Parts: sequence; structure tokens; C-alpha cells
Amino acid sequence: MKKITIEIDTEYIPAVSLLKLAGVVESGGQASYEIEQGHVTMDGVVLKEKRKKVRPGSTVVLNHEYAIHVTG
Repeated sequence: MKKITIEIDTEYIPAVSLLKLAGVVESGGQASYEIEQGHVTMDGVVLKEKRKKVRPGSTVVLNHEYAIHVTG
């Protein structure tokens, strides 16, 4: 699994935006699709909301292929 660290300077980042920022999807549409299909987890729980707030300290995983750790 490829590990990616993303530093944000805000309170949170929406899940779709995080996937785009990390470069693991090519578009917001693809990010939305991955979430809708249940391919994305945050801290071990399947995401159901595209605009879920991801805060520093959380880890988002896409398809068991990418682990994106958010720092602040």
C-alpha cells in the first residue's frame, strides 16, 4: 500500500477534495464514484458522504491501494 501524507492548514478538508489533492484520482467525479462504490475508508470506517470532513490525524484509504494520512 502506498502511503501519502497531506498537510492542510485548515480545520478540515472534504473527502473528495483530499482524494484529488493527493493525486489518487483524476477528477472530483472519479472521487465521488469511488466513495459511492464503498472503495474509500476513513480510520477504518467506509465513507458514505462525499463531503465528509477529514481532519488532521485521520487516515483515508482508497481501494486498499493508497493510505492518505492528513496532518495539520
